[in-house]
Amino acid sequence: MADAQPVDGRHARRDTNRDRIVKAFLELVRAGVSEPGAHTIAHKAGVSPRTVFRCFEDMEALYCELTAKVRDEFLPRARLDLNTTDRAERLERLLKNRISIFADIEPFRFAAEPYRHRYAGVAEDMRLLVQVERERLVLVINPDGALDRDYFEALQAVTSFDYWRRLRIDQALPRTKAGHVMSIAARAVYRSAPDPGAVRDGGGVR
Repeated sequence: MADAQPVDGRHARRDTNRDRIVKAFLELVRAGVSEPGAHTIAHKAGVSPRTVFRCFEDMEALYCELTAKVRDEFLPRARLDLNTTDRAERLERLLKNRISIFADIEPFRFAAEPYRHRYAGVAEDMRLLVQVERERLVLVINPDGALDRDYFEALQAVTSFDYWRRLRIDQALPRTKAGHVMSIAARAVYRSAPDPGAVRDGGGVR
């Protein structure tokens, strides 16, 4: 029992340090530091750089923590009240929800993007987020398959985070303007499609 106490103490310190490091890493990313190094993270967390690598085998482990945080924090926010069969209204609800999420999630997504082809765990989490984007769009705008496939694919393109990234980074639009432009593009695509009529599937919160 006497031997177990020092071991438990070391484990507790390691867990505390790990939590501090993750918290510091996320705070740096949220503040706009897209690729904080181990020394920057250590300084923010109040630990040594050596402690960072004691708690995390490499930077991949830290970026996997980042994408897991994105998944856990933002996926629940994608749920929508779909108590209407009006497809255009459902699209408006999706746009409002998605633009709000994209505006908050962007520091984390931008930070993880350079590592998606380097780290398998990051790539898998990013793939999951893209899959969820598509599944939510199907559920909202085309659960009955009535919308023309090509127009659905166009809607997928202009309501995606990749499109948001283009507006924010490549076109240098502020968040409010990027949301407005995304809405214009999505509405234009939907209005140009052959009328699919009301949704022939149930509503509720999904």
